[in-house]
Amino acid sequence: MRVIAGTARGHLLKSLKGLETRPTLDRVREAVFNTIAPKVPGAKFLDLFAGTGAIGIEALSRGAAYCCFNDHNMKVCRVIKENLQKCKLDRWGQVYHMNGLQLLHFLAQKDPVQFDLVYLDPPYHFQDYAVYLQKLEDLGLLAQNSMVIAESSKELSLDERYQGLVLWKKSRYGDTLVWYYNLLGEE
Repeated sequence: MRVIAGTARGHLLKSLKGLETRPTLDRVREAVFNTIAPKVPGAKFLDLFAGTGAIGIEALSRGAAYCCFNDHNMKVCRVIKENLQKCKLDRWGQVYHMNGLQLLHFLAQKDPVQFDLVYLDPPYHFQDYAVYLQKLEDLGLLAQNSMVIAESSKELSLDERYQGLVLWKKSRYGDTLVWYYNLLGEE
């Protein structure tokens, strides 16, 4: 697995052996970043189920101002930190070791940052997308004109709308679906 573009282009990223993480395939990551390219430079990015950190590192490499990484596995968090250092992007990334919902509540209470881009790539059999999509908005963690990207298996069907988050695009890559939600402004 490698960084596809930007300042860290070509750097190989470390991952854990086994099934502890299921990294987003390079071709899926490239397609996602081709889709969101205009929104990345200067963005505040949240990689909520970060795994190896490849998505957030790709965002930083392409000019995101900041990335918050989170994973519930401490070993995985160490790998993310190593990958950030290897790519010389650790100044712009912060790694948390929490349950996803705990992190959202923590961020909302700490120093409320509003994210421009949020990436959700939870474990394979995850079903609680609605809870996370609604919490992001309810807790005020989404900036105006933000986008939330959710990766799921092809068997899972997500709704077209979660409160102010409205489905803009859905793409399929083999067994993977990528859902793009835009936050609508005040109606």
